[in-house]
Amino acid sequence: MDLTPEVLDKWQRLLDVVAKLVGVPSAVITMIEAPLCTCYRTVVSSASPGNPFPIDQLFALDIGTYCEEVIKTRAPLLVENALEDVAWLSAPELGVGMVSYLGFPVIWPDGRVFGTVCVLDSKANAYGDVHQDLLRHCREVLEDDLRMLARFGEEIDEQKNRLDELFARVPAAIAMVDGDSRIVRVNPSFTRIFGYSAAEALGRRTRDLIVPDDRQEEAEGLFHRLALADEAFEVETVRTHKDGTRVSVSVVCVPISTNGTGGAGYIIYRDLTESRRLQEEQRRHHQVQLELVQAQRVATLGLLSASIAHELNQPLTGIVTNCGTAVRMLTRDTPQLDGALDAMTRTMRDATRAADIVARVRALFRDRHEPATDGIDLNDAALEVVALLRSDCDKARVRMNTALAAGLPPVSADRVQIQQVIMNLLRNAIEAVSDVPDLRREVRLGTALDAAGWVRLSVTDAGCGLQPGVDLRMYEPFYSTKADGMGIGLALSRSIIEKHGGHLRATPNEGPGTTFAVTIPCLGEPRQPSVIA
Repeated sequence: MDLTPEVLDKWQRLLDVVAKLVGVPSAVITMIEAPLCTCYRTVVSSASPGNPFPIDQLFALDIGTYCEEVIKTRAPLLVENALEDVAWLSAPELGVGMVSYLGFPVIWPDGRVFGTVCVLDSKANAYGDVHQDLLRHCREVLEDDLRMLARFGEEIDEQKNRLDELFARVPAAIAMVDGDSRIVRVNPSFTRIFGYSAAEALGRRTRDLIVPDDRQEEAEGLFHRLALADEAFEVETVRTHKDGTRVSVSVVCVPISTNGTGGAGYIIYRDLTESRRLQEEQRRHHQVQLELVQAQRVATLGLLSASIAHELNQPLTGIVTNCGTAVRMLTRDTPQLDGALDAMTRTMRDATRAADIVARVRALFRDRHEPATDGIDLNDAALEVVALLRSDCDKARVRMNTALAAGLPPVSADRVQIQQVIMNLLRNAIEAVSDVPDLRREVRLGTALDAAGWVRLSVTDAGCGLQPGVDLRMYEPFYSTKADGMGIGLALSRSIIEKHGGHLRATPNEGPGTTFAVTIPCLGEPRQPSVIA
């Protein structure tokens, strides 16, 4: 770990004071040179007169110096006079006139030897208790600073590891560039998005690597802007993959200061290919929805036209028949006035019936131009559809039973769209029971207020029920179990109900058949899905 300038300055001032208080020419702090640990050097040396040890002087750990002994034994050392001590007659320090020595080992927080703190004198010196306590206290100050540096180093390492992990795992491509716009580092996503490995990218300019020919001027402008910018900025553009394909990207340029020069920074490329694909899918999905609605309108118009024609055909046939009967009775030699009157009465009845049919059709469409948020009476809307489907029930010999709750609040809905849903559900129910025994040919239409205060409409049939797997696909557009079905009725019905903030769900009955239930909010209620009981 490197010593900070602030720490070195503090130690320098401390040693200068120690050298003055002890009255010696030399006070030194040494540090073992990592990683080989075969030598040590002076990192701080007092500025006192006669100090022979300059800063950064190297000493091998095999030449028999005083500090070598302290480092190897990890214990304090006092040499009062090396000239009178046989063990130190060959000490290298004697060559520069340093006769006496007092030194303490300095230890890292993890137990490794950092180096020494020591004082040396050119004459014999016993270094009394006060001087030893002073140097011991100095050692404690140094070790406190080393603990602080170690703690800061751990925090820095942790932050660096987190940044490295973020750099490696972020899905966007990141290139770090220098002031010359050359790449000095890339993350794995850069390789994934552009195809170039780190070895291929390092040292190259991005505009020479991933910028297409027609975007060179733009890229040059981005780097010029990066050199002048104080804050990050973003643009959308196009870059080139290694294989030549063009990649739509969002480019974020983040300037950083390096030795006071501009132009260096991070270039972050976010691949827009997937988002553009999703946007295109959403556009196509919307187009399919529009086509689905149009197809359903055409299908509904055809079914509606057939129903109207079938229902009008009966009273119109009766009118023609009764008018013909009346004419024959009135043109006989002896006119039969009573029979002709009866025929005309039946003609009026059939005409009234035809007029009722027309009125119901007009009622079905009278709200076409009203806002979708208007309140409607769901019971009235349902009864209009039931009346329109009466001939279908008669033709299929299906009994239509209704159980409509009284006093229902108005619902917030588009009348025509809701009636379209009801018609789809009732037609499906009629078809579901058309092939079962006569006793089961029954369709029930009901309304109620659910526990959440929303209006619930249900259509129940006694048909064969849902086949396994069908319930998972029956709302898919153009999926149908009928040979001649278009597969758009339920898909569109669910879409309509969900746009009204409600739900359309199908559940099997306890007996035969299926129940389709719709819940939609009342007028003034927020359009949030309610729970179908």
